[in-house]
Amino acid sequence: MIERPTAKLEFRRATNADCATAQAIVREALAEHGLGLLLDTSDKDLLDLEAHYDARGGAFELIYAASNDEPVGVLGWRPGANRTVELKKVYLRRSARGLGVGKLAVQRVIDHARALGLDAVVLETAHVMTDAIRLYTRLGFRPVTGDDAATFANLGEDCEQAFRLALR
Repeated sequence: MIERPTAKLEFRRATNADCATAQAIVREALAEHGLGLLLDTSDKDLLDLEAHYDARGGAFELIYAASNDEPVGVLGWRPGANRTVELKKVYLRRSARGLGVGKLAVQRVIDHARALGLDAVVLETAHVMTDAIRLYTRLGFRPVTGDDAATFANLGEDCEQAFRLALR
């Protein structure tokens, strides 16, 4: 069990050497919702983190709590269309849920987008990810479609809902 995070939470930049670890965390979180890892479609970014994030001006990070040597989650974001940042991945191991880790991770992306002077943060998710949807809604994200969804205007079968947080 990890402690409630404060300054003890650390975000470490991932490389392609971390792909298997990232896949394991995402697979574990998805399985708890009856979903699987889709390396051919929505999770193909987990096969080459550096190309899908760093090379596009984004970041993929492993989240560590001071009390753990193993990462407790992942966070991935990259620039999107129309002056947005795409929040691509936020997945936590069960031991890190309900402790504020997800909130700190999403806030990290929001703060980054604000620092860049961008207009919004956008994301897509599945309806079964109810805890994540509650978190996004509490942080001010709203369900959107069409142009407001930016890059996520055309959703896939695995993610049925787009959200947007306007920063201006």
